[in-house]
Amino acid sequence: MNYEAQLEVLLEEILESHRSIEDVCAEHPALANDLRRRFHELRNVEAQIDLLFPSPASPGSMPHVASAVLNADLPTIPGYEVQTILGHGGMGVVYRARQVNLNRDVAIKMLLAGPYASQVERLRFAREAEAIARLQHPQIVQIYDVGEVSGRPFYAMELVEGGTLAKQLADKPVSVRDAAETLALLSRAVQSAHECGIVHRDLKPANILLDENATPKISDFGLARQVDFDGGLTLTGARMGTPSYMAPEQVIGGEIGPAVDIYALGTLLYQMLTGRPPFRGESVIETEQRLISETPQSPSELNSSVPRDLETICLKCLEKEPYQRYATAAELADDLQRFLRYEPIAARPIGRAVRLGRWVRRSPTTAALIVTALALLGMSAIYGTRELALAANRQTEKARLTARLESGLKLEREGRYSETRALLGKLGDGGHQDLRQRIDRAVANLDSVEELVALRLHRVSVNDGRYDAQSNRAHADARYEILFDRLEIGNPDQPPADVAARIKTSDFRDALVAALDDWAVCAAAPTRRCWLLEVARLADHDPTGLRDRIRSPDTWLDKAALSELSQAALDAGVSIQLLRAIGDRMAEAGMEPIAFRKQIQRMHTDDFLANFTLADELRDPDPADAVRYYQAALAIRPQAALAHNNMGLALEQLGRKEEAQAYFESALQIDPTFVMAIYNVGRCDADAGNFAEAIAQFQAALRIDPNLAVAHYQLGLANAARGDHPEAIGAFRSAIELGPQHAAAYGAMGESLLQIKRVEEAECALRQCLQRMPLSDPQRPRFDQLLEQCSQR
Repeated sequence: MNYEAQLEVLLEEILESHRSIEDVCAEHPALANDLRRRFHELRNVEAQIDLLFPSPASPGSMPHVASAVLNADLPTIPGYEVQTILGHGGMGVVYRARQVNLNRDVAIKMLLAGPYASQVERLRFAREAEAIARLQHPQIVQIYDVGEVSGRPFYAMELVEGGTLAKQLADKPVSVRDAAETLALLSRAVQSAHECGIVHRDLKPANILLDENATPKISDFGLARQVDFDGGLTLTGARMGTPSYMAPEQVIGGEIGPAVDIYALGTLLYQMLTGRPPFRGESVIETEQRLISETPQSPSELNSSVPRDLETICLKCLEKEPYQRYATAAELADDLQRFLRYEPIAARPIGRAVRLGRWVRRSPTTAALIVTALALLGMSAIYGTRELALAANRQTEKARLTARLESGLKLEREGRYSETRALLGKLGDGGHQDLRQRIDRAVANLDSVEELVALRLHRVSVNDGRYDAQSNRAHADARYEILFDRLEIGNPDQPPADVAARIKTSDFRDALVAALDDWAVCAAAPTRRCWLLEVARLADHDPTGLRDRIRSPDTWLDKAALSELSQAALDAGVSIQLLRAIGDRMAEAGMEPIAFRKQIQRMHTDDFLANFTLADELRDPDPADAVRYYQAALAIRPQAALAHNNMGLALEQLGRKEEAQAYFESALQIDPTFVMAIYNVGRCDADAGNFAEAIAQFQAALRIDPNLAVAHYQLGLANAARGDHPEAIGAFRSAIELGPQHAAAYGAMGESLLQIKRVEEAECALRQCLQRMPLSDPQRPRFDQLLEQCSQR
């Protein structure tokens, strides 16, 4: 790392951890002077900002503050009407504004230091915008736009006007049920962030905004970090966060992963139940020392109305060791839902043995005296019990590792494969051969499951430069048969009962059943589809009969049946793959699937296909709404070339041509042979008047797919615009040969023929055009005029 980069890293550590310059430079004394100078420069900028936006020291100072805010110049941001200042913090200011083209109120966060901001500040600001933009969840503040004005980066986001959770609490608890419901919502949102690889690291009441209905939304991702879940669940870094809400591993600068957010959720629940955070000292150092060494006081001791189960959930989140907390935020949300439904929770209260161990750590001197006395009395018994203790320890460790394995298998069943692989990759066997065999088998099963999932995703991928839905279905149909045969599950030549029996005993039964549901959609032959549906019915026993009815060949394209089954499936919470299959069948039957797909997306916000298929359905009727879902899909799978391309098409419909071209070009960066992306870039070049570049793009598209009629047509238009009418006429003829009903190609060819005075041929081409063109086509009057010109010559 070079000198400047080291300075930036250390400066960021000071800003985020509040450590002293001397402390941070302990291992880098040569950097201290330059670091001190940079830090003072930053403080000077902050001082200037505080002159513009002073914080009220007392009620008497409020008029001065109001005056300063009213007199501060509001920035001019293209596309927005900036109305007023909502607040500021650190190096940023938040404005209320109206987004002109969509006529909606938004909040705009802007980096105040602008051109004077350090690379660290710009990086932090950009990282916050990127983190929020990747997340699509009702309980996370949504980002709409990112840009820069006069050297000052900004982003526009959802305006939430109900205050913060900190203001609502104001040192007093809320009702037990409200606390549990609020935290369940927040836990689902945090889970969504974790599944996108983002750890917030600074969850606290001040960062939880409330809308007009008091519904919570997570904001302020300034300390959020991207975590590579495939490479490991943690990162190591400086102490960053707010002390009362930080996990112990944050305080000591240890490994940071999703567990720190689960701890912070526990502190939120604790404060909602008791009116105060678990640890709060007179100073930051005292708070951190208590957080590391002390056990939090039981919430019921501070608020007698707190039920034992909710207290158990809260204290499990606040365990010192990350592995003793909930494995995921989803597990926390599930336990809160059990509590709210008056069902038994999964978490268990802390036992006496654990309490004793913690007392020993808190009072080592007293414990040592007691242990010494007991040792003198029981010396003779120690040797005899030693082997028993070792055996017990081995069994305890095995139980812990087994529990971690089960957590990994649960993640796999929930479809969270990257998390499963990360957990299994780090899981030891403690020397137990049977446990090692289970872990190895789980990894092998995961490989098979991911192959099945990849086949499902292949249906919306670009192959050999082209996207063809029917071709992709046929490919998936053939690949599913090969894969099922290789896994020794069976094939369509075998009796359905035999194949179903093998699926029912498989370690990854749910993944195989989901694959059957997708395979049935891909199968073209009715007999093959019937076989698949029967295998699925036999392998997935359904006492309610609903899934059997959904998988009945008799209801496959029956509109009345699909309408009834779609709502019943949503109410019953059937698997997402079965829901997607119903949506595909509704589209195939000519029904309107948008409302149904929206409900699927709301239930499965983190599913790529749920977001992508909904966006595709919305692109023509509501491109603005489609953009939101394409953004969510790309946050889940950034390398999906088709999603980049289709996002460009939606933006193009909204008139945002530069952004559209950027998405078409990003699709090409992912797949340089993607014909439609090449074609779309060419159209953008032509619209901008860059006809030479457009011709090059259309020719590149035709080298990959010579039968793409629209590319021949657009190539003709680009040549005609440059005045090269002979070349244009040749391209139009090629378009007509491939699509004899292409009216516009006849018309454009007639216009080029007229330009070079081949009047009879022009008249013939224009008549062919008008015979094929609908009377309502807006181009028709122009071609009528051209035909009239022919008759006058």
